[in-house]
Amino acid sequence: MNDEERVLITAQGYDQRCRELERLRNDERLRLGELLRDARRDGHVDDNPTLMDLLDERARLELRIATLEAQLAAADVAPPPPHGRAAIGSVVRVRDLASGDTFECELVGPLEGDPESGRVSVAAPIGRALMGQSRGARIDVAAPRGNVALEVMDVLGPSPVLEAA
Repeated sequence: MNDEERVLITAQGYDQRCRELERLRNDERLRLGELLRDARRDGHVDDNPTLMDLLDERARLELRIATLEAQLAAADVAPPPPHGRAAIGSVVRVRDLASGDTFECELVGPLEGDPESGRVSVAAPIGRALMGQSRGARIDVAAPRGNVALEVMDVLGPSPVLEAA
């Protein structure tokens, strides 16, 4: 796999995906296998909606496993963020210059973005604009909902809450 196909991911994100993959391969496959055996005993395949539902669930499970395997195969764990500069794994405290509101976000790799949880992908406009910035930087971001002027209030290391997860 060449460097262009590699995707940066935080160490926490990599670990979470590894744990999920292990759980799906072992626990979920076993659980579904037992349910499928029971459902097959309950009658003919054509007249067994439970069996059909379980076969659909198994297909979704195998797709998720394949997706996780592909993501992990393409993933490179990002190095620890440099002190004072925003990078993957940094928690950045930002102030919206128009509203004065402040918020914190963790910069994460493209596979991990979850804005609702404050995890901003470096592939997203705001994440891209924050990369490499340090305290005091002012940036203008062309975001999906319009231009946003931001000031970097602080750049912290990785979130201790997320490291423990």
